[in-house]
Amino acid sequence: MKFSSDCTLIIGKNLVVADLHMGILGFPDFTILEKLISAYERSNARRLIINGDVKHRLGRAELNSAERLIQQLEDSVSELVVIRGNHDGYLDQVTEVYSSFRDGRTVFAHGHKKYSDIMDAKRLVLAHSHPAVFIPDKVGGIKERAWLYSKTDDMECIVMPAFNEYCSSTAVNLEKPAGFIFKHVREFEAFTVDGFYFGKVRF
Repeated sequence: MKFSSDCTLIIGKNLVVADLHMGILGFPDFTILEKLISAYERSNARRLIINGDVKHRLGRAELNSAERLIQQLEDSVSELVVIRGNHDGYLDQVTEVYSSFRDGRTVFAHGHKKYSDIMDAKRLVLAHSHPAVFIPDKVGGIKERAWLYSKTDDMECIVMPAFNEYCSSTAVNLEKPAGFIFKHVREFEAFTVDGFYFGKVRF
């Protein structure tokens, strides 16, 4: 398992990304596609998993852009798995969409909703929360996207940062992020995407 500074996660032969939010800028930003293909080619992964929120607006808006992105990804990777996020309404009209995806003892799910078949995983990979840490300085401070990691005797849990840098984020050292997992796991270690160990956060 490897956390990457480009907000991708490598687990076995899987390259995992989350929260693309295509259209968040008000237009289809296909530089996301270029970044995804570049990350996939560097990774030597076989499967690309998009762990939810391919698009930004909730309805049918951006479906054409999402379909174009998915088609080009399917032409560029060996296998593509798309997991439904809370922004992915109607996405199943243009591609196959999973509620969750299991690879051995690892389960991938977006994280906005608890599904009965995912809590027996030995490793659970979630997104949705857009975690970040707030780092104060003399003139205020900055938010840096972050990975959240927890390991107990029962389960290892990872909460991914948003792949799209323009997404809003939640400073987990200041407030509790969105997502069902924080009702079950109360303590995580936080790492910035640049590899800085921030420390433990508790909810």
